[in-house]
Amino acid sequence: MAKNQKTIPYEDFMRDIRQSWSEDDWNIYNAISADFQKEMNDRAELGAALQSARKAQSLTQPTLSKLADVQQAEISRIERGVGNPTATTLFRLTHALGLKLAFIPDKESERTQL
Repeated sequence: MAKNQKTIPYEDFMRDIRQSWSEDDWNIYNAISADFQKEMNDRAELGAALQSARKAQSLTQPTLSKLADVQQAEISRIERGVGNPTATTLFRLTHALGLKLAFIPDKESERTQL
């Protein structure tokens, strides 16, 4: 960074930018924010379910890691809701836990009609 260059906190920077947003800009921002929050909630729910299943079998993350051939760090990320596991990773984990990956209806979800 240059000697005389000043840093601006992110919120201060964005406050100035947001003041110029149109109604459409705000609508897009709010829609994207809602989608992002839903995805984060879904990841947290998946992580909690994985952790619950693992603990119900008295398994540690390192033990599950060996059984599933999935890195322990990845299991930790998933359980904390910050991972983005592939289908292969999910299949390995559920198989190692003696479970089956399934789709169940979400009564709270809105269906998007195409």
